[in-house]
Amino acid sequence: MRVAGACTSKFVEAQKVQHKGQNGKADWTLNQIRKLYGVEKQAKALASNALRDQKNRPLIDQLRTWFDKSLSQVLPKSELGKALHYLDNQWPRLTRFLDDGLIQKKYLAENAVRS
Repeated sequence: MRVAGACTSKFVEAQKVQHKGQNGKADWTLNQIRKLYGVEKQAKALASNALRDQKNRPLIDQLRTWFDKSLSQVLPKSELGKALHYLDNQWPRLTRFLDDGLIQKKYLAENAVRS
């Protein structure tokens, strides 16, 4: 989820330059990332990898579908374009936790140590 944190900062930068009072692609992406973190919080409390699989995979699939569509619609040098290209480059790292339960456990262990 560290990658999600880095992606979040890129989309926060893109959000800052969008028109005031207007919800845009950066807002939508940040909302999806918040949902992923929410699932992680729930799963941690319940110690449930099944919950992660059940809830995170649809969120990631929805994000990818939106992302594939949006990447071609945004200027690459814009703040949103930079964020989308960063997400594209980091996608394998962002989604690795879906297929590797050890990463999920390592993430939980790292957070426990930090607490």
